[in-house]
Amino acid sequence: MPQEIDPNTFTQKDLMQHLLQASQHAVTREEMTAQFRQAEQQNKERSEQVEKRFEQVEKRFEHVDKRFEQVDKRFEQIEKRFTHVDAQLEKQTQAIIGIHQEMKNQMRWGFGMLIALGGMLVGILKIIVV
Repeated sequence: MPQEIDPNTFTQKDLMQHLLQASQHAVTREEMTAQFRQAEQQNKERSEQVEKRFEQVEKRFEHVDKRFEQVDKRFEQIEKRFTHVDAQLEKQTQAIIGIHQEMKNQMRWGFGMLIALGGMLVGILKIIVV
């Protein structure tokens, strides 16, 4: 901030120094116009760079969207495979249940036959021994 100017001690030299400083800080209309043009050009270039970056980002998003579509298709295929495997496991489970039931029936029949043969053997032995 400039020093306080005392009007009682203000000299011509002070005036000249003040005018010199003011002229050094003053900007001409042409310089200001040139600076505005330069600023506009820089803004335009930055804007173009931003637009290019947005285009690159949009392309990346398109690529990512395509990859997600591929992943979705793969998940659909996997889901179909799981459905198919689930159906096969259900068939195998039913087959195992059927085999289990058949084994139970055969064991009952075998146990019944063993009792019947044992009874016959005991009956024959009683007849022979008596």
